[in-house]
Amino acid sequence: MKKLTIIIPVYNNPRELRMTIDSVLGSDFPLEDIEIIVADDGSSVDMKAVSDEYAGRVDIRHFWQEDKGFRPGQARNMGIRAAEGEVCLFLDCGVIVTSGCLSEHWRLYRQHGPKTVIIGYIYGNDLTSDLQEMRDIIDNNLPDEAAAIMHKRGMLDGRERDYAIGDELYRWQAPWIVLWSLHFSVPTEFMRENSVWFDGFFCTWGCEDNDLGIQLSQHGAKYVLGREARAIHYPAEKRSYDRLQTEPEFRAGWMKNREYLKRKWADNELVQLWMTEGGRAIKALPLLPKGDN
Repeated sequence: MKKLTIIIPVYNNPRELRMTIDSVLGSDFPLEDIEIIVADDGSSVDMKAVSDEYAGRVDIRHFWQEDKGFRPGQARNMGIRAAEGEVCLFLDCGVIVTSGCLSEHWRLYRQHGPKTVIIGYIYGNDLTSDLQEMRDIIDNNLPDEAAAIMHKRGMLDGRERDYAIGDELYRWQAPWIVLWSLHFSVPTEFMRENSVWFDGFFCTWGCEDNDLGIQLSQHGAKYVLGREARAIHYPAEKRSYDRLQTEPEFRAGWMKNREYLKRKWADNELVQLWMTEGGRAIKALPLLPKGDN
């Protein structure tokens, strides 16, 4: 049995897929303990050919689903179903792991147990850093060096504003607010035995990762922040946050997802608080006692 199944949803982005896989191959984690599943959301570009470039170097498989719009959640479900690893590590295409990232995911899983959800750290997804400056850093440095430079320049994880209430995520009442699909891991059997999947409703950007996180919490997940499980997100042409402000259709899709999430979890007081009063209200809640996690 493999230790880690790395699930990468892809759509017509061969350069970024190579970035992600190359960084995995540069990891200090034994490659014989890893499998990579390329979960193709209906690409018209031959992403299988890109995956095949790595055959013989690492255990890698390509799965494809018909293009019916933005469905990375359902693509990840293909990976969960096919996974042969003890832990599923979800990386968005274009996420570059540092050399010790995979080892830290495995260490934290072994330390905290079979219900552990590990939130990996991501550099460069904050709302203020210059996108081209970040691309230049990534393009001209190895992952560990790039992460160090970005840390020094304050290009930190965009969730640092949330972590101000404490790094002990398992003491938060609603830790799923920081589950972003960019970079996190969950034990495979924990998801399967509890029928935790990405919801097929979500076919526009937003909320499908939080929904998965709520499901995991419902089944007793222990959330852990992996600050040393460091990775870097290669910046998109536009930030999703900026698109929310400037693209009405993009924002409408996000709002539709929010309304669905609110209806789906109508009996969950924490979800309702988050939907009606926002993240500040969630973060104002008292931490759980240490003995309650």
